Amino acid sequence: MSPHYKLTYFNSRGRAEHIRFIFAYAGVEYEDERIPKEKWPEVKKSTKYVVKNTIWNASDSTVLMESAVARSAQVARYLAREYGLAGKNEWESLQCDVFVDTLGDLKQGM
Repeated sequence: MSPHYKLTYFNSRGRAEHIRFIFAYAGVEYEDERIPKEKWPEVKKSTKYVVKNTIWNASDSTVLMESAVARSAQVARYLAREYGLAGKNEWESLQCDVFVDTLGDLKQGM
């Protein structure tokens, strides 16, 4: 049974965009909930997660398992490993981490 993902983030290409790229590249269907900036203060009170992962029972649509994670970089790393995009061995995985973290550093410097 494959999971159903829901990505909740701002309606922009911010820290969740790389998660959208991974889903697109891997051909994964997901729910993309984009929150307008003006509604964020209201939504923030009840939302603390970036990606909500729900595994459904296909026969009767009952929820079998739900998990949620609030850190976009960690979600992206998990999805990259899950869909074979994080390197074929530990060395390639390290190179992927260096690349992603360097991009994050550059983004903070802007």
